[in-house]
Parts: sequence; C-alpha cells; structure tokens
Amino acid sequence: MSFVMAIFILIPVVAPSIGAVLTDWVGWRGVILTTVVVALLVGLWTLRLPETMNPENRLDLSWAEVARAGRIVLTNRMTVGYMLSFAALFGGFASYLASSELIFTDVFGLADEFPLIFGALAVVMGVAALINGFLVERVGLRRLINLVMAGYLVAAAGLVLLSVATRGVPPFWAFAILMAALLSMHALLIPNMNSAAMIPMAPVAGTASAIIGTVATAGGALLGAVIDRAYDGTVTPLIFSFLILGFVAWGLSRYAETGLNPVEVGPAAEKAT
Repeated sequence: MSFVMAIFILIPVVAPSIGAVLTDWVGWRGVILTTVVVALLVGLWTLRLPETMNPENRLDLSWAEVARAGRIVLTNRMTVGYMLSFAALFGGFASYLASSELIFTDVFGLADEFPLIFGALAVVMGVAALINGFLVERVGLRRLINLVMAGYLVAAAGLVLLSVATRGVPPFWAFAILMAALLSMHALLIPNMNSAAMIPMAPVAGTASAIIGTVATAGGALLGAVIDRAYDGTVTPLIFSFLILGFVAWGLSRYAETGLNPVEVGPAAEKAT
C-alpha cells in the first residue's frame, strides 16, 4: 500500500511536465484528447484485473449494501481520524503544487530555474517514497507516523520562524532545504495515513478505499484552494498553512489512536501494509 500511494503522491508532481510536453507537441486540444484515450485504455485494462476480495467479504451491488458499508467506514474512529489527517496534509501539498511556480518566480526571481528546482524537490519526495516501505517494515506503521509527524511539525515551525524573521522572503537556500524536508515527510505521512485508515476495513475494503480517497483528495483540494487565495507575494501563507494543517493532522491522528483494539491493529496488521 505504501508503494501504491507513493505513485499517487508523485504523479501530481510529474504531471505538469507531461502536460507541458503534450501542449508543445499536440496543443491544448490534444491534451484533452489524450486524457480520453488514456481513460479508455485504463478502462479496458481493468477488465483484465482479477477480483482480490475474498468471496465472504464481497457485497451485493445495491444501495442498501453500499450504505451499510459506508456507515461502517464513517463510524470507525481509526479510519475517520487517519482519513481526515490525510486530507489535512494533502491540503498543504495541493497548495504547494498550485503556488510553487508563483513562489519560485515572484518571491525568489527564479523563473528560468523553476523546472529544475521543482524536479529536484520531486526527486527528494521520490526517494522518501521509495524507502517508505522499508521503514514501515523496520519501525512499524503507527510508530513511523508518530515519529515523522513530530519531525514534520519541527520543520514546519522552523520555516514559520524563518518566514517571520525575513518578512516572508527567506534566503532561497534555507527555504529549499526546509521545503525538501517537509515534502519528504509528506511522501512518508500521506501513504502511511491512508494505509492506517484501511487497516480495520478488510470486510468493506472497496467502499472504504473509495470514501477515503474521495474525502482526502476533494477535501485537500478545497483546503489548497483556500490557502492559494491567501497568497500575498510571500511564502508566509503557504508556510503557516503547513504548520497549522500539520497540527490538525497530528491531533486527528491522536484521535484515531485513542481506544484502539490491539487485536485489530497489531503488528501483523501493520506489517501487511
């Protein structure tokens, strides 16, 4: 699950470059046509995928069964807590994706270097995503989330202090180092929070995955849009959002951990992620 979610996190980072290449080659109409072709290919490919859910856990395709599965998902403390933590962190990440070009161009005057800087930070995230599975095996899922969350808050607080001290225009090298640290921790936290949310959901895994994905991405996108509207020509709104949403995610993860049944979320379940 960690590696699957790593791809989910990295694709939005790579996608703008793919879009730019397609626009140069086939124009904006070609980009739209490309999405149609890709959607058709993915749809056809899904016909080759075998069913992975055990027969006893498969649901009838009816509104009543879907509603019942939805209630199971939305009344589970662990799933809801980690799902909302995922959404909070994804909100900051979505804002970074949307405002990074403005920041590197307007704040730091690095318009020509933007593709290289953006790509370098993406590489940092990619490395973190690749080692995530190894870390989960060695440290344990929930312990790793707690440790990385603490590091995330420290790095975000450091960026806030730097932003306040420099009136929102910090030295680029310091900003880049701390942003690389934050983004690498995003690449660890988001996949692992999604995995943690799925642990108790084996009987309704499909419905749970759909709800978690919808709430986290849609909620994160809305948060990102709100943050972007606060852009004022400095890094301050983005940096403060990282810290605030980090504390929100930390609080929600603590909520998710409260009163857990160790039989349901023990080491064997964690290792399975």
